[in-house]
Amino acid sequence: MRPSLRGERGQSIVEMAMILPLLCLVVLGVVELSWALLDQHVVTRLTREGANLISRDASMTDTANALKNMSSRPVNFDANSRLILSVIKRPATIGAANFDKDILYARYEYGAYGASSKLSTRGPANFPAPDYEAKNSDNDVNLQLVSLPANLVTRGGMLYVTEIYSQHTLITPFDRFGIHVPTELYSIAYF
Repeated sequence: MRPSLRGERGQSIVEMAMILPLLCLVVLGVVELSWALLDQHVVTRLTREGANLISRDASMTDTANALKNMSSRPVNFDANSRLILSVIKRPATIGAANFDKDILYARYEYGAYGASSKLSTRGPANFPAPDYEAKNSDNDVNLQLVSLPANLVTRGGMLYVTEIYSQHTLITPFDRFGIHVPTELYSIAYF
């Protein structure tokens, strides 16, 4: 009976050595995912606030300055983030080329991060940075949007859109285990 008891002493050490790497991987995954979700929440909150501000007739420059002052980690427009404010319009001028079509009426971009809007236009419209307003919104067919979800804008109405890109910095070596965690955060809000 005694020899079998001696062999059980090392069993718990071997079991712990087998389980410890898996336990560390799970803990690192929970920490990294929680960090990414917190960063995404900050980006989403700023995006909603931006769309809300421009829908209340705040100028795009004032909205960008307000969002810059409100931003916190991970959003830093001077280093790793990009803000894109857009105003979408559906012209009600009967007989115009853009009648009842969603068009890009105005756009303002700010930030050092190299990203572009996911709201793409039909043609090669020239959007001088950072501030753009359509000169011939009723007839310039290049302003028509092709990537906007359907039925967001009513005829003669306007839609205010804010997009924010931000880089997410990993805090654990979780990516070395072959599991991908996004390093770019994106949020879009419509008002």
